[in-house]
Amino acid sequence: MSDLLVVEDLTVTFPTTRGLVDVVKGVSFTVGRDETVGIVGESGSGKSMTSLAVMGLLPKGARTSGSVRLDGVELLGRPDRELRRLRGARMSMIFQDPLSSLNPYYTVGLQIEEMYRAHRGGSRRAARTVAIDALRQVGLPEPERRVDFYPHQFSGGQRQRIMIAMALVCSPALLFADEPTTALDVTVQAQILKLLAGLREESGMGMVFITHDLAVISSIATRVLVMRQGEQVEYGSAEQVFAEPRHDYTRMLLESIPRIDDALDDGVRA
Repeated sequence: MSDLLVVEDLTVTFPTTRGLVDVVKGVSFTVGRDETVGIVGESGSGKSMTSLAVMGLLPKGARTSGSVRLDGVELLGRPDRELRRLRGARMSMIFQDPLSSLNPYYTVGLQIEEMYRAHRGGSRRAARTVAIDALRQVGLPEPERRVDFYPHQFSGGQRQRIMIAMALVCSPALLFADEPTTALDVTVQAQILKLLAGLREESGMGMVFITHDLAVISSIATRVLVMRQGEQVEYGSAEQVFAEPRHDYTRMLLESIPRIDDALDDGVRA
């Protein structure tokens, strides 16, 4: 398995009234083609900032050091106009809240079409066909009709499917999924995880799945990076991390996963 993404000693620093603060501190990991790497940690652990640094989407004023290479090409320090050409075409991102990420004033079809035409060109008519096919690929019912619907006309799970369609419409090599199932109920969450796993296998892309939930990671990732307070505390195969965690923090996260036998015991004691 060749490395698609190589992150080495990535540090992200923000200026504050009290001086410079490192929010990501020397993180290193790789993502192979046709592989899912999970980044897990509590809120504020730096996992989303890590993904935004790779994508070149950090807020103004942030500073980065280290190395981020996509297919051997260094991304840190590249002009934003070059990164814009890569975003969507070579690397893409699914954000946590699709309702706030989708523009309420435009149909979902138009938003997918604009993403496609920005990177692939072509006529609006051809892009509309691509948008319908993309919605069909992610399992949205009646895509020919619903391509002209607005975001508020869909359920939360359907909006997440639309965001996945938009992220994948240009067939990126690398996909970041930032807590894409957090606001969904368990049944819909399972559907989205199955969809993402299937699309990754079908396309051969590399995927970075970001979450606070180790139970989710266990079902989708081949390797796991555990972060705490901006630092990388554990990194290894999913099998090793779940069976033989080396760090106390990882063990704590594993112990926090609800287990059905614990629930039954609690019921007996009650």
